[in-house]
Amino acid sequence: MHKSIKKHSGYVALLGRTNAGKSTFLNSILETKVSIVSNKPQTTRKQILGIKTSKAGQIVFFDSPGVHKPRFRLNEKMMKDVHNSLMDADLILYFIDIGDRNDDPFILDLLKDKKNVFLIINKIDIYNKSKILQKIEKFKNIFNWTEIVPISALNGDNLPLLETLIYKHLPESEHLFYDDDQYTVQSEKFYISELIREKILHNTKDELPFTTMVSLKEIVDKGKIIYIRSEIYIETLSQKKIIVGKKGIKLKTIGESARVEIEDYFGKKVFLDLFVKVVPNWRNLQSILNETF
Repeated sequence: MHKSIKKHSGYVALLGRTNAGKSTFLNSILETKVSIVSNKPQTTRKQILGIKTSKAGQIVFFDSPGVHKPRFRLNEKMMKDVHNSLMDADLILYFIDIGDRNDDPFILDLLKDKKNVFLIINKIDIYNKSKILQKIEKFKNIFNWTEIVPISALNGDNLPLLETLIYKHLPESEHLFYDDDQYTVQSEKFYISELIREKILHNTKDELPFTTMVSLKEIVDKGKIIYIRSEIYIETLSQKKIIVGKKGIKLKTIGESARVEIEDYFGKKVFLDLFVKVVPNWRNLQSILNETF
């Protein structure tokens, strides 16, 4: 008789400073895009649920916003997501960028009294082996890590090893929290809004402060084409000029790049209608936060 393989299932929180590569990791390990990626801080604003199911069991990932000290109601909501994910998690993956010079007392304070924490040293593809070993040596004694795993989320280096270790440390369970073909529970509306916001971040480079929100107002399937109307909230007229660009070129570029991915998602033609709306201080307006979060 063949010995049955014991399955392991549970919740895993991804924790780290902004731009540590958590979203890239999540997209890579799921082999599909569920979280937008940008080299700008605070790209992830809402907790993203990603689901990985295999013969070994099921991993439910929380990709929370990058850890930071809140200054607006928006940021307070983001940090609340972080705290909630830590409370719910069976396992925590703490991501650091291998290029970071120092540890982070703020995050380590969040982790105190937490058990089952992996240290994930990301972006190893840009450094040699000696640099990786130095980073491990520097960080190994600052916390009681369950595992220390150097990876490249972008290139996939050591991701199979990390996945094996995650299953090893999750509770034994034959129970699946979600259907085995499900990879996220994010709504279609949320996903499309995030795609548009990703293209804004990519196309505005360092010109635009992180004061942009996308609100999807309408999705209508008209048969041969899907009509989508969306509003982009910014806080000042000068920011609107940056997004719109000279003669509307920048907004057109944002719309076209977003439309390509949305058409790939739906598998049919899309008409994307974008409007830029100035809403002063929207990050502190509860009505806007209720609408978009």
